[in-house]
Amino acid sequence: MMRGLAWIAGAAALAVCLLAAYAAYLLAGYSWNQVVSYHTPFGDYERPWVADATDVPAKETSATPRAVLVIVDGLRLDATEQMSHVRTLRQYGGDMVAVTPQPSLSYPTWTTILSGASPDVSGVTTNWFEGAVPVETMLDTALSSGLTVAVSAPEDFVTLYAADRAQATFFREWTKKYMSATYVDEAIALAEATDPSLMVVHLPDTDKAGHDFGGDSDEYVQAARLIDNDIGRLVEALQDDRTLFVIVADHGHVDAGGHGGWEPEVTRVPALFIGPPAALARGQISQTDIAPTLATFLGVPVPRHAEGRARVEMLVAAGEEAATFSDAQARSFAAGYLDALGVAGDPLGQASTYAEVATVLADARTARLAQDRAGRLPLALGLAGGALVALVALFALSWRGGVAASVGVLAYYVVYNGLYFVIRGHHWSLSAFNTESLIQHFFNLRMADAALAGLVAAVVAAGVYPLLRRDPKGPRTHGLLGEWFALGPATVLAIMSTLALQVAWFLWAWGAEVIWRLPDLKWGFKYDLDLIQATALGAAALLAPVVTYLVGRYHPKFRTRPAKE
Repeated sequence: MMRGLAWIAGAAALAVCLLAAYAAYLLAGYSWNQVVSYHTPFGDYERPWVADATDVPAKETSATPRAVLVIVDGLRLDATEQMSHVRTLRQYGGDMVAVTPQPSLSYPTWTTILSGASPDVSGVTTNWFEGAVPVETMLDTALSSGLTVAVSAPEDFVTLYAADRAQATFFREWTKKYMSATYVDEAIALAEATDPSLMVVHLPDTDKAGHDFGGDSDEYVQAARLIDNDIGRLVEALQDDRTLFVIVADHGHVDAGGHGGWEPEVTRVPALFIGPPAALARGQISQTDIAPTLATFLGVPVPRHAEGRARVEMLVAAGEEAATFSDAQARSFAAGYLDALGVAGDPLGQASTYAEVATVLADARTARLAQDRAGRLPLALGLAGGALVALVALFALSWRGGVAASVGVLAYYVVYNGLYFVIRGHHWSLSAFNTESLIQHFFNLRMADAALAGLVAAVVAAGVYPLLRRDPKGPRTHGLLGEWFALGPATVLAIMSTLALQVAWFLWAWGAEVIWRLPDLKWGFKYDLDLIQATALGAAALLAPVVTYLVGRYHPKFRTRPAKE
């Protein structure tokens, strides 16, 4: 490389690194906020809430079926093996495994259980969601049908679902002490006082133990056993021939304590349908099936945003009429969904069964995703092309510099991924951090890891660079300081270019903007980490020239021949 050109190339590489780092910082914030603040096009933000229960004439409850929905927060499937009452109850109904949608966080999964709507449809994507959910829930349909409803749960249920409209309620904020016994005591008292047709009970303490001690801890198992005793008390107090107990978890916990991701211990959770109205059944359901099944059992409308179907095979008294009713609701939901998606014509055609409607929806989603990807292709190709131009320019200016930088890139990924996957034991998953309060700390550590790995890459590149010459010369050789200066930011730029190629793929596949569906959150999490790495590499680019100079200054190739320099 011409000696004067080296300084220009080095300064240009540094400027591009800093500009790219700032752009990555802005894009990371934008993309994160798109998920957190996702405004679903399928919900009804202006829909009127059902009138207060006091204004709705209650049905006679003595002849109506009764459903008791128990949401056990954070209960892993394997933990139920340590719960004696739950093990016994499994023999008297449906013992199912429910698969949660992503993200497997509390607010999104509570909403899915109560509404049958996944986060794509409900718009409840994180625990930072504020206000009333924009989708219909079992509370809405039960109250509007004149049923008596009771709720014993944390105060979040008031904010999210306006649960204080129910005729009988108990709400209390979560505290550090064991709370599930209190919620069960109050639920029993509410049931005795009002004989509700629908009761919703939330038990929080396995989630707290999972966060505090981990999903494989003795403390977590102990919390599960305490809740097991409380579930036993609740069933004993309320069981009769007309009562269906639905005992479900919203999500599980990884061994370290987090949740939100795709791990089986997080997304495969217990779902028990117990009591005389429940048929003996084993298998797997979607969490979106719970609300339609409850609605079918109670004889009330299925929440109109429900994506799931009534699992009539789990209900003794449900017959062909119930299945037909569920199919009709699925078609109604699909019509609204396809309209919001902008699908023209009559895409449903003669589709009448749930399976036929699901096929139409899957085809529509596939077509819309392909359309979106075609629109994003020019941007993705532009970003990928820019990254490739940077790499080609690096080799064109100095093949030795290009080779040395390439070895540095390899060192970067070994160090960064070694820290992330091996030393830290993380995955590309929202479960990587234990609680939402640790998110900023988690990402700050990833930035520190990336900056460190970037500097290691500069060290390696500088170590390799002299080995590519027969007569290597260090940075103190007259006229060569510019080359050693340029090698540092050039190596960082090469790393950022490889990250840009990965970001370009994600922008094509899922896009930075969330319009009608969440991205695959495994790849979305990796995409965020790629952008965070690129942001931190801006700092590494500033220090890299100093690093490459120092390595060259004290490189073993030059230490024995100072006189020639």
